Amino acid sequence: MEIQTSQKHCIITPLSPKLDAYQASRLREEIKNYSNLSIGIDLSFAEDCTIEFIESFKTFGAGVFNIPSDIFSLFNIMSLDKSAALYVTEEDFLNDKHRLLNRKFSIV
Repeated sequence: MEIQTSQKHCIITPLSPKLDAYQASRLREEIKNYSNLSIGIDLSFAEDCTIEFIESFKTFGAGVFNIPSDIFSLFNIMSLDKSAALYVTEEDFLNDKHRLLNRKFSIV
């Protein structure tokens, strides 16, 4: 796990290609250590995630960026865009702009 901190932000990058319950517990501990900063999770190395990771992800309260398309589709299906801030790039996270939202429009 790689951790980069600045005055306002902490960016955590899990280096494991598979995100599971163990990785979720490690992330939770690191988030507790940096609770006074704005936390961002970089998923650029992630290739797969388990349901345990997704369920525990709801409680992280962190922004997420560089999300692979497979994992992003899972996040949308499970409506995680409503409980977590999803961004395309690190720059979007740092500026708190261009959040990814699934609006689920319907024609009436």
